[in-house]
Amino acid sequence: MRIAPMLLCSACTTVSIAASDDPPSSVRERLERDDTQLLMSPSDSAGVITAARRTSDGWQTGIVDLHVEAGELVLSADAGGAITLQHFALALAPIDVPASVIGHGAQLSQVRLDVAKPVRVDASWTDDNDSHGKVELDLVLSWALVVDGSTAPLGAPNLPAVPGELVLSGDGSVVHAGLRIHAPGELWSWAGLVKLEDLELVLAAQTSY
Repeated sequence: MRIAPMLLCSACTTVSIAASDDPPSSVRERLERDDTQLLMSPSDSAGVITAARRTSDGWQTGIVDLHVEAGELVLSADAGGAITLQHFALALAPIDVPASVIGHGAQLSQVRLDVAKPVRVDASWTDDNDSHGKVELDLVLSWALVVDGSTAPLGAPNLPAVPGELVLSGDGSVVHAGLRIHAPGELWSWAGLVKLEDLELVLAAQTSY
C-alpha cells in the first residue's frame, strides 16, 4: 500500500521553521510563528475498533487491532495562544476482520483518515511548552474491502464528529504531540448486518527537526 508518500506530500505546502539566528524559544512561540508539521511515530501509536455481524443468534463481535503506518498533524497558534489543528491525516495498515464478523476472513485495506477542515482546539497552556485541550474532529474515511483476493472500494461513510484530546510538550527546537481519540458507540453500519463501533486511537507525533 502506497499511502505514506501521499501523506507526506499533502503537507508540501506547509510553511515550516527555517534555521535562523533567532529560533523560537518555546512550543507556543513556534506554533505562533508558522504552521508546524508533526509526523506520526508508528511504533508509539496504536488503536482498536470493534467489528460486529448480525446473526440469528444476535450480534457476533470481534476486537480488531489498528496499526499506524504513517500520518501527520499540522498545528498553529495565534497571538493569544489559541491552537488550530490545520491538518490531520492518518494511514492504517490493512485491517484483518475476524472470520466471526462476515463468516470468513477478510481485510480492510487502503484505510485513511483525514480531517475535513481546520478545527480549533479548546486548549489551555500550563506554560509556554505544555498545553492540553479537547477537540472535535470531522473525519473523512477512505478504504477498500478485500475478500478472497478481490478488492472493492467502499463508499466514504458519514462519520459522526469524533472527540479527541490533544497534549503538547517540548521546547522551541522540538514539539511532541499526543492525540487520543475515543469514539464510543456506532461509527458505521451496512444494511443493519455489519457495523463498526467503539473506536480508540492513541497517537504520538513530533516535529522532524
